[in-house]
Amino acid sequence: MSMSRLDQLYRRLLLTKFFTHGWGKPENLKRLFAFRKILSNRETCQHLVPADYPIYIDKEYKDNGARILEGHFTSPFVHHLPGIMPKEVETASFQVILPDQWRSPPLKPICIHLAGTGDHYFWRRRFFTARPLLKETGIASILLENPYYGTRKPKKQLRSSLHNVSDLFVMGGALVLESLALLHWCEREGWGPLGLSGISMGGHMASLAATNWTKPISLIPCLSWSTASCVFTEGVMSGAIPWQTLQEQFFENSVYQEEIRQLITSPEDQRRKAYDMGQQFVKDYSNSILHMESMHQHSTHPQIKKSTLVKQSIEHKKPSRGKTNLELDADMKGPKVSDTFLTPDEYLSHMNSEIIDKPSSTGDLTVNKPSSTGDLTAAQQQSSAHLSHCSNKLSSSASPLHSSIVEPMSLSSLVQESKLEPDRPNESIKQKQHMNMTAESESLGLKFAQSKSRLMKPTVAGEQVKDLQQEALDFMRGVMDECTHLGNFSVPVDPELIIIVSAKQDAYVPKEGVLGLDDLWSGCEVRHVNDGHIGAVLWHQSVFRKAISDAFERQIIKYYQNPGQQPSESIKQVNSH
Repeated sequence: MSMSRLDQLYRRLLLTKFFTHGWGKPENLKRLFAFRKILSNRETCQHLVPADYPIYIDKEYKDNGARILEGHFTSPFVHHLPGIMPKEVETASFQVILPDQWRSPPLKPICIHLAGTGDHYFWRRRFFTARPLLKETGIASILLENPYYGTRKPKKQLRSSLHNVSDLFVMGGALVLESLALLHWCEREGWGPLGLSGISMGGHMASLAATNWTKPISLIPCLSWSTASCVFTEGVMSGAIPWQTLQEQFFENSVYQEEIRQLITSPEDQRRKAYDMGQQFVKDYSNSILHMESMHQHSTHPQIKKSTLVKQSIEHKKPSRGKTNLELDADMKGPKVSDTFLTPDEYLSHMNSEIIDKPSSTGDLTVNKPSSTGDLTAAQQQSSAHLSHCSNKLSSSASPLHSSIVEPMSLSSLVQESKLEPDRPNESIKQKQHMNMTAESESLGLKFAQSKSRLMKPTVAGEQVKDLQQEALDFMRGVMDECTHLGNFSVPVDPELIIIVSAKQDAYVPKEGVLGLDDLWSGCEVRHVNDGHIGAVLWHQSVFRKAISDAFERQIIKYYQNPGQQPSESIKQVNSH
Protein backbone atom coordinates (compact mmCIF):
# COMPACT_ATOMS: atom_id res chain seq x y z
CA MET A 1 0.00 0.00 0.00
CA SER A 2 1.40 3.39 -1.01
CA MET A 3 1.89 6.11 1.57
CA SER A 4 -0.47 9.08 1.70
CA ARG A 5 0.69 12.08 -0.31
CA LEU A 6 -1.32 14.33 2.00
CA ASP A 7 0.76 13.10 4.94
CA GLN A 8 3.97 13.86 3.09
CA LEU A 9 2.82 17.30 1.95
CA TYR A 10 1.49 18.26 5.40
CA ARG A 11 4.77 17.33 7.08
CA ARG A 12 6.76 19.40 4.57
CA LEU A 13 4.66 22.47 5.33
CA LEU A 14 5.41 22.25 9.05
CA LEU A 15 8.58 23.91 10.30
CA THR A 16 8.62 22.17 13.67
CA LYS A 17 11.82 20.29 14.50
CA PHE A 18 12.17 17.74 17.27
CA PHE A 19 15.09 16.94 19.61
CA THR A 20 17.10 19.99 18.59
CA HIS A 21 19.20 19.75 21.79
CA GLY A 22 20.12 16.12 21.20
CA TRP A 23 19.67 12.88 23.08
CA GLY A 24 19.51 14.34 26.58
CA LYS A 25 21.88 13.84 29.47
CA PRO A 26 23.36 10.31 29.53
CA GLU A 27 22.67 9.97 33.27
CA ASN A 28 19.00 10.82 32.66
CA LEU A 29 18.75 8.17 29.97
CA LYS A 30 20.27 5.60 32.30
CA ARG A 31 17.73 6.45 35.03
CA LEU A 32 14.85 6.33 32.54
CA PHE A 33 15.94 2.94 31.19
CA ALA A 34 16.16 1.51 34.70
CA PHE A 35 12.76 2.96 35.60
CA ARG A 36 11.22 1.55 32.42
CA LYS A 37 11.86 -1.97 33.69
CA ILE A 38 9.76 -1.19 36.77
CA LEU A 39 7.10 0.71 34.86
CA SER A 40 6.62 -1.96 32.22
CA ASN A 41 5.83 -4.70 34.73
CA ARG A 42 2.26 -4.49 35.98
CA GLU A 43 3.12 -6.26 39.22
CA THR A 44 5.70 -3.63 40.17
CA CYS A 45 4.04 -0.62 38.56
CA GLN A 46 0.76 -0.98 40.50
CA HIS A 47 2.60 0.01 43.69
CA LEU A 48 3.90 3.29 42.22
CA VAL A 49 0.54 5.09 42.47
CA PRO A 50 -1.59 4.48 45.58
CA ALA A 51 -5.37 4.13 45.18
CA ASP A 52 -5.94 7.28 47.26
CA TYR A 53 -3.54 9.49 45.30
CA PRO A 54 -4.72 13.11 45.83
CA ILE A 55 -6.63 14.82 43.00
CA TYR A 56 -7.86 18.42 43.30
CA ILE A 57 -10.87 20.06 41.58
CA ASP A 58 -10.31 23.75 40.92
CA LYS A 59 -13.44 24.65 39.02
CA GLU A 60 -16.90 23.29 38.16
CA TYR A 61 -19.49 24.72 35.78
CA LYS A 62 -22.17 23.79 33.24
CA ASP A 63 -21.83 24.33 29.50
CA ASN A 64 -24.28 23.25 26.75
CA GLY A 65 -25.93 20.52 28.77
CA ALA A 66 -22.69 19.15 30.25
CA ARG A 67 -20.93 19.46 33.59
CA ILE A 68 -17.34 20.59 33.25
CA LEU A 69 -14.77 19.96 35.96
CA GLU A 70 -11.24 21.36 35.88
CA GLY A 71 -8.55 20.12 38.23
CA HIS A 72 -4.90 19.41 38.86
CA PHE A 73 -2.51 17.12 40.74
CA THR A 74 1.21 16.62 41.11
CA SER A 75 2.55 14.08 38.64
CA PRO A 76 3.51 10.85 40.48
CA PHE A 77 6.54 10.73 38.18
CA VAL A 78 8.14 13.49 40.28
CA HIS A 79 8.27 11.25 43.35
CA HIS A 80 10.06 8.40 41.56
CA LEU A 81 12.50 10.27 39.30
CA PRO A 82 13.02 13.68 40.87
CA GLY A 83 15.03 16.30 39.03
CA ILE A 84 14.34 15.09 35.48
CA MET A 85 11.08 16.98 34.88
CA PRO A 86 11.20 20.76 34.38
CA LYS A 87 9.24 22.61 37.06
CA GLU A 88 6.54 23.70 34.59
CA VAL A 89 5.84 20.06 33.72
CA GLU A 90 5.44 18.70 37.25
CA THR A 91 1.80 19.74 37.80
CA ALA A 92 -0.74 17.81 35.72
CA SER A 93 -3.97 19.56 34.68
CA PHE A 94 -7.14 17.94 33.37
CA GLN A 95 -10.73 18.62 32.34
CA VAL A 96 -13.79 16.38 32.83
CA ILE A 97 -16.91 16.44 30.62
CA LEU A 98 -19.86 14.79 32.42
CA PRO A 99 -23.55 14.48 31.55
CA ASP A 100 -26.17 16.25 33.64
CA GLN A 101 -27.71 12.82 34.19
CA TRP A 102 -26.29 9.38 33.40
CA ARG A 103 -28.30 7.46 30.79
CA SER A 104 -28.18 4.00 32.34
CA PRO A 105 -27.36 4.17 36.04
CA PRO A 106 -25.60 2.60 37.82
CA LEU A 107 -23.43 2.47 34.68
CA LYS A 108 -21.34 5.64 34.44
CA PRO A 109 -18.91 5.03 31.56
CA ILE A 110 -15.98 7.39 31.29
CA CYS A 111 -12.94 7.43 28.99
CA ILE A 112 -9.58 9.19 29.39
CA HIS A 113 -8.41 10.78 26.13
CA LEU A 114 -4.68 11.45 25.76
CA ALA A 115 -3.38 14.11 23.37
CA GLY A 116 -1.64 13.52 20.09
CA THR A 117 1.40 15.41 18.78
CA GLY A 118 0.70 19.15 18.78
CA ASP A 119 -2.61 18.86 20.66
CA HIS A 120 -2.17 21.63 23.25
CA TYR A 121 -4.85 22.42 25.85
CA PHE A 122 -8.29 20.76 25.71
CA TRP A 123 -10.35 22.46 23.01
CA ARG A 124 -9.56 20.08 20.13
CA ARG A 125 -10.37 16.85 21.99
CA ARG A 126 -13.38 18.47 23.62
CA PHE A 127 -14.85 19.62 20.29
CA PHE A 128 -14.08 16.58 18.09
CA THR A 129 -14.28 13.73 20.61
CA ALA A 130 -15.68 14.43 24.08
CA ARG A 131 -18.86 16.37 23.27
CA PRO A 132 -19.95 14.23 20.29
CA LEU A 133 -19.18 11.05 22.28
CA LEU A 134 -21.30 12.24 25.21
CA LYS A 135 -24.17 13.21 22.90
CA GLU A 136 -24.10 10.01 20.82
CA THR A 137 -23.36 7.37 23.46
CA GLY A 138 -23.56 8.93 26.92
CA ILE A 139 -19.88 8.19 27.60
CA ALA A 140 -18.15 10.89 29.68
CA SER A 141 -14.57 12.03 29.07
CA ILE A 142 -11.43 13.10 30.91
CA LEU A 143 -8.94 15.20 28.96
CA LEU A 144 -5.42 15.10 30.43
CA GLU A 145 -2.87 17.71 29.39
CA ASN A 146 0.32 16.15 28.06
CA PRO A 147 3.61 16.94 29.80
CA TYR A 148 5.50 19.61 27.79
CA TYR A 149 2.19 20.80 26.22
CA GLY A 150 -0.22 23.66 26.92
CA THR A 151 -0.03 24.85 30.52
CA ARG A 152 2.82 22.38 31.10
CA LYS A 153 5.10 23.63 28.31
CA PRO A 154 8.57 24.79 29.43
CA LYS A 155 9.17 28.48 28.76
CA LYS A 156 12.10 27.93 26.40
CA GLN A 157 10.33 25.27 24.35
CA LEU A 158 8.95 26.33 20.98
CA ARG A 159 5.50 24.89 20.22
CA SER A 160 5.63 21.06 20.35
CA SER A 161 9.37 20.81 19.76
CA LEU A 162 10.71 18.64 22.55
CA HIS A 163 14.32 19.60 23.19
CA ASN A 164 15.70 16.12 23.86
CA VAL A 165 14.93 12.55 22.90
CA SER A 166 14.78 11.79 26.63
CA ASP A 167 11.88 14.29 27.00
CA LEU A 168 9.64 11.92 25.03
CA PHE A 169 10.39 9.14 27.51
CA VAL A 170 9.68 11.47 30.43
CA MET A 171 6.35 12.32 28.79
CA GLY A 172 5.47 8.65 28.35
CA GLY A 173 6.41 7.61 31.88
CA ALA A 174 4.55 10.55 33.39
CA LEU A 175 1.38 9.88 31.37
CA VAL A 176 1.33 6.25 32.48
CA LEU A 177 1.44 7.17 36.17
CA GLU A 178 -0.92 10.15 35.77
CA SER A 179 -3.48 7.98 33.97
CA LEU A 180 -3.32 5.45 36.81
CA ALA A 181 -3.93 8.25 39.31
CA LEU A 182 -7.01 9.39 37.37
CA LEU A 183 -8.34 5.83 37.02
CA HIS A 184 -8.09 5.37 40.80
CA TRP A 185 -9.92 8.68 41.25
CA CYS A 186 -12.69 7.54 38.87
CA GLU A 187 -13.22 4.43 40.96
CA ARG A 188 -13.41 6.53 44.12
CA GLU A 189 -16.07 8.66 42.41
CA GLY A 190 -18.07 5.55 41.48
CA TRP A 191 -17.59 5.95 37.74
CA GLY A 192 -17.23 3.02 35.37
CA PRO A 193 -16.75 1.15 33.11
CA LEU A 194 -13.42 2.80 32.40
CA GLY A 195 -11.50 3.28 29.19
CA LEU A 196 -8.41 4.84 27.61
CA SER A 197 -8.11 6.29 24.14
CA GLY A 198 -6.05 8.65 22.04
CA ILE A 199 -5.10 9.53 18.49
CA SER A 200 -1.57 9.20 17.07
CA MET A 201 0.91 9.72 19.93
CA GLY A 202 -2.06 9.87 22.31
CA GLY A 203 -3.11 6.40 21.20
CA HIS A 204 0.32 5.02 21.93
CA MET A 205 0.43 6.66 25.36
CA ALA A 206 -3.03 5.24 26.11
CA SER A 207 -1.73 1.78 25.20
CA LEU A 208 1.22 2.14 27.57
CA ALA A 209 -1.10 3.21 30.41
CA ALA A 210 -3.58 0.37 29.78
CA THR A 211 -0.86 -2.26 30.14
CA ASN A 212 -0.43 -1.27 33.80
CA TRP A 213 -4.07 -1.16 34.93
CA THR A 214 -4.79 -4.25 37.01
CA LYS A 215 -8.41 -4.68 35.87
CA PRO A 216 -10.19 -5.10 32.53
CA ILE A 217 -10.31 -1.79 30.70
CA SER A 218 -11.49 -0.69 27.25
CA LEU A 219 -8.59 0.52 25.11
CA ILE A 220 -9.00 2.31 21.77
CA PRO A 221 -5.64 3.41 20.28
CA CYS A 222 -6.19 5.23 16.98
CA LEU A 223 -3.48 5.74 14.36
CA SER A 224 -0.73 4.30 16.55
CA TRP A 225 1.16 1.03 16.54
CA SER A 226 3.48 -1.12 18.62
CA THR A 227 6.53 1.20 18.82
CA ALA A 228 7.57 4.80 18.20
CA SER A 229 10.83 3.74 16.55
CA CYS A 230 9.23 3.42 13.12
CA VAL A 231 7.71 6.91 13.50
CA PHE A 232 11.02 8.69 14.05
CA THR A 233 13.29 6.58 11.82
CA GLU A 234 11.09 5.61 8.86
CA GLY A 235 7.94 7.75 8.78
CA VAL A 236 7.66 11.33 7.51
CA MET A 237 8.49 12.54 11.03
CA SER A 238 12.06 11.36 10.48
CA GLY A 239 12.52 14.44 8.30
CA ALA A 240 11.94 16.64 11.36
CA ILE A 241 14.88 15.12 13.26
CA PRO A 242 18.28 16.94 13.34
CA TRP A 243 20.29 13.83 12.55
CA GLN A 244 23.57 15.72 12.27
CA THR A 245 23.27 16.96 15.86
CA LEU A 246 22.35 13.51 17.15
CA GLN A 247 25.15 11.90 15.21
CA GLU A 248 27.77 14.30 16.55
CA GLN A 249 26.64 13.82 20.16
CA PHE A 250 26.56 10.07 19.77
CA PHE A 251 30.20 9.87 18.68
CA GLU A 252 31.57 12.70 20.83
CA ASN A 253 30.41 11.12 24.09
CA SER A 254 31.47 7.49 24.41
CA VAL A 255 28.87 6.87 27.14
CA TYR A 256 26.13 6.59 24.51
CA GLN A 257 28.01 3.83 22.69
CA GLU A 258 29.74 1.99 25.50
CA GLU A 259 27.13 2.13 28.27
CA ILE A 260 23.68 3.24 27.17
CA ARG A 261 23.58 1.07 24.07
CA GLN A 262 24.25 -1.96 26.24
CA LEU A 263 21.09 -1.23 28.26
CA ILE A 264 18.75 -1.36 25.26
CA THR A 265 16.19 -4.16 25.04
CA SER A 266 14.34 -4.28 21.72
CA PRO A 267 11.74 -6.94 20.87
CA GLU A 268 12.42 -6.09 17.23
CA ASP A 269 16.10 -7.07 17.56
CA GLN A 270 15.11 -10.33 19.21
CA ARG A 271 12.60 -11.02 16.45
CA ARG A 272 15.15 -10.24 13.72
CA LYS A 273 17.75 -12.48 15.36
CA ALA A 274 15.25 -15.32 15.63
CA TYR A 275 14.20 -14.80 12.01
CA ASP A 276 17.81 -14.72 10.77
CA MET A 277 18.64 -17.86 12.73
CA GLY A 278 15.60 -19.59 11.27
CA GLN A 279 16.51 -18.54 7.74
CA GLN A 280 20.11 -19.70 8.20
CA PHE A 281 18.92 -23.03 9.61
CA VAL A 282 16.62 -23.61 6.62
CA LYS A 283 19.41 -22.68 4.21
CA ASP A 284 22.00 -24.89 5.93
CA TYR A 285 19.54 -27.76 6.28
CA SER A 286 18.53 -27.61 2.60
CA ASN A 287 22.14 -27.44 1.48
CA SER A 288 23.05 -30.35 3.74
CA ILE A 289 20.24 -32.50 2.35
CA LEU A 290 21.24 -31.72 -1.24
CA HIS A 291 24.90 -32.39 -0.44
CA MET A 292 24.14 -35.74 1.21
CA GLU A 293 21.93 -36.75 -1.72
CA SER A 294 24.75 -35.86 -4.10
CA MET A 295 27.25 -37.88 -2.05
CA HIS A 296 24.80 -40.79 -1.94
CA GLN A 297 24.38 -40.77 -5.71
CA HIS A 298 28.16 -40.75 -6.22
CA SER A 299 28.57 -43.65 -3.80
CA THR A 300 25.72 -45.79 -5.16
CA HIS A 301 26.25 -45.07 -8.91
CA PRO A 302 29.99 -45.19 -9.61
CA GLN A 303 29.33 -46.25 -13.22
CA ILE A 304 27.72 -44.32 -16.03
CA LYS A 305 25.39 -45.63 -18.74
CA LYS A 306 26.93 -46.33 -22.09
CA SER A 307 23.85 -45.41 -24.08
CA THR A 308 23.75 -41.96 -22.55
CA LEU A 309 27.45 -41.42 -23.17
CA VAL A 310 27.17 -42.50 -26.77
CA LYS A 311 24.24 -40.14 -27.28
CA GLN A 312 26.05 -37.26 -25.58
CA SER A 313 29.22 -37.99 -27.51
CA ILE A 314 27.30 -37.65 -30.77
CA GLU A 315 25.75 -34.42 -29.56
CA HIS A 316 29.17 -33.04 -28.57
CA LYS A 317 30.51 -33.69 -32.06
CA LYS A 318 27.68 -31.60 -33.54
CA PRO A 319 28.35 -27.90 -34.10
CA SER A 320 27.54 -25.94 -30.93
CA ARG A 321 26.11 -23.03 -32.87
CA GLY A 322 23.56 -21.08 -30.89
CA LYS A 323 24.55 -22.44 -27.50
CA THR A 324 25.39 -20.10 -24.68
CA ASN A 325 28.48 -20.39 -22.53
CA LEU A 326 26.32 -21.74 -19.70
CA GLU A 327 24.93 -24.45 -21.98
CA LEU A 328 28.39 -25.40 -23.20
CA ASP A 329 29.60 -25.48 -19.63
CA ALA A 330 26.68 -27.72 -18.70
CA ASP A 331 27.64 -30.09 -21.50
CA MET A 332 31.02 -30.62 -19.82
CA LYS A 333 29.57 -31.57 -16.46
CA GLY A 334 29.14 -35.20 -17.48
CA PRO A 335 26.47 -37.67 -18.58
CA LYS A 336 23.54 -39.15 -16.72
CA VAL A 337 22.99 -42.74 -15.58
CA SER A 338 21.44 -45.22 -18.08
CA ASP A 339 20.73 -48.94 -18.29
CA THR A 340 24.15 -50.12 -19.55
CA PHE A 341 27.22 -49.10 -17.55
CA LEU A 342 30.79 -48.24 -18.38
CA THR A 343 33.71 -49.53 -16.42
CA PRO A 344 35.75 -46.96 -14.44
CA ASP A 345 38.53 -47.04 -17.09
CA GLU A 346 36.02 -46.45 -19.88
CA TYR A 347 34.46 -43.61 -17.94
CA LEU A 348 37.84 -41.92 -17.40
CA SER A 349 38.63 -42.35 -21.07
CA HIS A 350 35.33 -40.78 -22.03
CA MET A 351 35.74 -37.81 -19.66
CA ASN A 352 39.21 -37.10 -21.00
CA SER A 353 37.99 -37.32 -24.58
CA GLU A 354 35.27 -34.76 -23.71
CA ILE A 355 37.76 -32.34 -22.19
CA ILE A 356 40.32 -32.77 -24.96
CA ASP A 357 38.00 -33.04 -27.95
CA LYS A 358 35.64 -30.16 -27.16
CA PRO A 359 34.39 -28.53 -30.39
CA SER A 360 35.67 -25.03 -31.11
CA SER A 361 32.86 -23.59 -33.20
CA THR A 362 32.01 -21.08 -30.52
CA GLY A 363 35.43 -19.55 -30.65
CA ASP A 364 36.56 -21.02 -27.30
CA LEU A 365 40.12 -22.22 -26.97
CA THR A 366 40.35 -26.03 -27.41
CA VAL A 367 42.97 -28.77 -27.16
CA ASN A 368 43.31 -31.33 -29.94
CA LYS A 369 42.74 -35.01 -29.21
CA PRO A 370 45.97 -36.93 -28.44
CA SER A 371 47.31 -38.67 -31.52
CA SER A 372 48.85 -41.71 -29.85
CA THR A 373 47.83 -44.40 -27.39
CA GLY A 374 50.53 -43.24 -25.05
CA ASP A 375 49.10 -39.75 -24.96
CA LEU A 376 45.64 -41.11 -24.18
CA THR A 377 46.98 -43.28 -21.39
CA ALA A 378 48.79 -40.33 -19.87
CA ALA A 379 45.64 -38.22 -20.07
CA GLN A 380 43.71 -41.01 -18.36
CA GLN A 381 46.28 -41.19 -15.59
CA GLN A 382 46.24 -37.43 -15.09
CA SER A 383 42.41 -37.29 -15.03
CA SER A 384 42.30 -40.23 -12.63
CA ALA A 385 44.70 -38.44 -10.30
CA HIS A 386 42.62 -35.27 -10.43
CA LEU A 387 39.36 -37.13 -9.81
CA SER A 388 40.90 -38.98 -6.89
CA HIS A 389 42.20 -35.71 -5.47
CA CYS A 390 38.75 -34.07 -5.83
CA SER A 391 37.07 -37.05 -4.18
CA ASN A 392 39.44 -36.82 -1.23
CA LYS A 393 38.69 -33.11 -0.87
CA LEU A 394 34.96 -33.81 -0.95
CA SER A 395 35.04 -36.55 1.66
CA SER A 396 37.33 -34.61 4.01
CA SER A 397 35.25 -31.42 3.91
CA ALA A 398 31.80 -32.98 4.08
CA SER A 399 29.79 -32.20 7.24
CA PRO A 400 26.51 -33.93 8.10
CA LEU A 401 24.51 -30.78 8.92
CA HIS A 402 26.38 -27.55 8.25
CA SER A 403 28.01 -28.01 4.86
CA SER A 404 27.14 -26.15 1.71
CA ILE A 405 26.75 -27.71 -1.72
CA VAL A 406 30.21 -28.47 -3.08
CA GLU A 407 30.66 -26.67 -6.39
CA PRO A 408 32.22 -28.67 -9.27
CA MET A 409 35.88 -27.83 -9.66
CA SER A 410 36.45 -25.37 -12.47
CA LEU A 411 38.98 -25.89 -15.21
CA SER A 412 41.11 -23.08 -13.83
CA SER A 413 41.36 -24.79 -10.43
CA LEU A 414 42.46 -27.99 -12.13
CA VAL A 415 45.07 -25.99 -13.99
CA GLN A 416 46.37 -24.49 -10.76
CA GLU A 417 46.61 -27.92 -9.14
CA SER A 418 48.29 -29.43 -12.18
CA LYS A 419 51.05 -26.83 -11.88
CA LEU A 420 51.86 -28.18 -8.42
CA GLU A 421 52.31 -31.75 -9.74
CA PRO A 422 55.38 -32.96 -11.70
CA ASP A 423 54.92 -32.94 -15.46
CA ARG A 424 53.94 -36.23 -17.02
CA PRO A 425 56.48 -37.39 -19.58
CA ASN A 426 53.85 -38.15 -22.22
CA GLU A 427 51.53 -35.16 -21.55
CA SER A 428 50.33 -33.31 -24.61
CA ILE A 429 52.17 -30.03 -25.16
CA LYS A 430 49.09 -28.53 -26.78
CA GLN A 431 47.00 -29.47 -23.76
CA LYS A 432 49.43 -27.66 -21.43
CA GLN A 433 49.40 -24.61 -23.67
CA HIS A 434 45.61 -24.59 -23.71
CA MET A 435 45.43 -24.81 -19.93
CA ASN A 436 47.90 -21.98 -19.49
CA MET A 437 45.98 -19.78 -21.92
CA THR A 438 42.70 -20.60 -20.18
CA ALA A 439 44.19 -19.69 -16.80
CA GLU A 440 45.49 -16.38 -18.19
CA SER A 441 42.08 -15.65 -19.71
CA GLU A 442 40.30 -16.31 -16.43
CA SER A 443 42.90 -14.22 -14.59
CA LEU A 444 42.22 -11.29 -16.91
CA GLY A 445 38.47 -11.73 -16.37
CA LEU A 446 38.98 -11.74 -12.61
CA LYS A 447 41.09 -8.56 -12.78
CA PHE A 448 38.41 -6.87 -14.88
CA ALA A 449 35.67 -7.88 -12.40
CA GLN A 450 37.74 -6.57 -9.47
CA SER A 451 38.39 -3.26 -11.22
CA LYS A 452 34.71 -2.92 -12.04
CA SER A 453 33.68 -3.63 -8.44
CA ARG A 454 36.13 -0.99 -7.17
CA LEU A 455 34.67 1.58 -9.52
CA MET A 456 31.13 0.80 -8.39
CA LYS A 457 31.95 1.00 -4.66
CA PRO A 458 31.73 4.38 -2.90
CA THR A 459 34.85 6.01 -1.61
CA VAL A 460 36.21 5.09 1.79
CA ALA A 461 35.22 8.48 3.18
CA GLY A 462 31.71 8.08 1.81
CA GLU A 463 31.43 4.63 3.37
CA GLN A 464 32.54 5.97 6.75
CA VAL A 465 29.97 8.77 6.66
CA LYS A 466 27.26 6.29 5.76
CA ASP A 467 28.32 3.98 8.59
CA LEU A 468 28.22 6.85 11.10
CA GLN A 469 24.74 7.85 9.97
CA GLN A 470 23.55 4.26 10.19
CA GLU A 471 24.91 3.86 13.72
CA ALA A 472 23.08 7.00 14.89
CA LEU A 473 19.91 5.76 13.21
CA ASP A 474 20.23 2.33 14.82
CA PHE A 475 20.80 3.94 18.22
CA MET A 476 17.63 6.02 17.78
CA ARG A 477 15.70 2.90 16.83
CA GLY A 478 17.09 1.10 19.86
CA VAL A 479 16.33 3.76 22.48
CA MET A 480 12.81 4.23 21.07
CA ASP A 481 12.14 0.50 21.23
CA GLU A 482 13.56 0.33 24.75
CA CYS A 483 11.13 2.89 26.16
CA THR A 484 8.11 2.74 23.84
CA HIS A 485 7.86 -0.76 22.38
CA LEU A 486 4.75 -2.44 23.77
CA GLY A 487 6.53 -5.77 23.53
CA ASN A 488 8.54 -4.60 26.55
CA PHE A 489 5.35 -4.02 28.58
CA SER A 490 2.75 -6.28 30.14
CA VAL A 491 -0.23 -7.43 28.07
CA PRO A 492 -3.49 -5.70 29.10
CA VAL A 493 -5.70 -7.79 31.38
CA ASP A 494 -8.34 -8.43 28.71
CA PRO A 495 -7.21 -7.86 25.11
CA GLU A 496 -10.74 -8.59 23.86
CA LEU A 497 -11.70 -5.11 25.06
CA ILE A 498 -9.14 -3.52 22.71
CA ILE A 499 -10.18 -2.06 19.35
CA ILE A 500 -7.34 -0.60 17.28
CA VAL A 501 -8.06 1.81 14.43
CA SER A 502 -5.32 1.94 11.81
CA ALA A 503 -4.89 3.93 8.58
CA LYS A 504 -3.86 1.84 5.58
CA GLN A 505 -1.82 4.61 3.94
CA ASP A 506 -0.32 6.05 7.14
CA ALA A 507 2.98 7.77 6.31
CA TYR A 508 3.48 8.92 9.92
CA VAL A 509 3.26 5.45 11.46
CA PRO A 510 4.63 2.92 8.94
CA LYS A 511 3.92 -0.63 10.07
CA GLU A 512 6.02 -2.69 7.70
CA GLY A 513 8.77 -4.68 9.36
CA VAL A 514 7.69 -4.24 13.00
CA LEU A 515 5.67 -6.43 15.31
CA GLY A 516 1.96 -5.71 15.06
CA LEU A 517 -0.31 -4.97 18.01
CA ASP A 518 -2.46 -7.92 16.97
CA ASP A 519 0.65 -10.12 17.30
CA LEU A 520 1.41 -8.79 20.78
CA TRP A 521 -2.18 -8.77 22.06
CA SER A 522 -3.94 -11.89 20.95
CA GLY A 523 -7.71 -11.35 20.92
CA CYS A 524 -7.72 -7.64 20.09
CA GLU A 525 -9.49 -6.25 17.01
CA VAL A 526 -7.87 -4.11 14.32
CA ARG A 527 -10.05 -1.88 12.15
CA HIS A 528 -8.75 -0.04 9.10
CA VAL A 529 -9.63 3.19 7.36
CA ASN A 530 -8.62 3.58 3.74
CA ASP A 531 -6.73 6.83 4.20
CA GLY A 532 -3.52 8.35 5.50
CA HIS A 533 -2.74 9.74 8.95
CA ILE A 534 -3.89 13.31 8.34
CA GLY A 535 -6.88 12.24 6.25
CA ALA A 536 -8.05 9.91 9.02
CA VAL A 537 -7.84 12.70 11.61
CA LEU A 538 -9.78 15.09 9.38
CA TRP A 539 -12.47 12.81 7.98
CA HIS A 540 -12.81 9.71 10.15
CA GLN A 541 -13.48 11.01 13.66
CA SER A 542 -16.82 9.16 13.66
CA VAL A 543 -14.94 5.88 13.12
CA PHE A 544 -12.86 6.57 16.23
CA ARG A 545 -15.94 7.35 18.32
CA LYS A 546 -17.70 4.21 17.05
CA ALA A 547 -14.71 2.12 18.12
CA ILE A 548 -14.84 3.70 21.59
CA SER A 549 -18.55 2.97 21.88
CA ASP A 550 -18.10 -0.67 20.75
CA ALA A 551 -15.22 -1.29 23.15
CA PHE A 552 -17.27 0.00 26.09
CA GLU A 553 -20.24 -2.09 24.98
CA ARG A 554 -18.07 -5.21 25.09
CA GLN A 555 -16.92 -4.40 28.60
CA ILE A 556 -20.49 -3.82 29.79
CA ILE A 557 -21.69 -7.12 28.32
CA LYS A 558 -18.74 -9.07 29.71
CA TYR A 559 -18.33 -7.56 33.18
CA TYR A 560 -21.54 -5.66 34.09
CA GLN A 561 -24.24 -8.27 33.66
CA ASN A 562 -25.91 -7.53 37.02
CA PRO A 563 -27.45 -4.01 36.72
CA GLY A 564 -27.94 -3.71 40.47
CA GLN A 565 -24.31 -4.40 41.25
CA GLN A 566 -21.64 -1.74 41.51
CA PRO A 567 -19.14 -2.00 38.60
CA SER A 568 -16.11 -2.26 40.86
CA GLU A 569 -17.68 -5.12 42.81
CA SER A 570 -18.60 -6.96 39.61
CA ILE A 571 -15.05 -6.72 38.29
CA LYS A 572 -13.60 -7.87 41.61
CA GLN A 573 -15.82 -10.96 41.47
CA VAL A 574 -14.75 -11.75 37.92
CA ASN A 575 -11.07 -11.33 38.84
CA SER A 576 -11.48 -13.58 41.89
CA HIS A 577 -12.70 -16.39 39.67
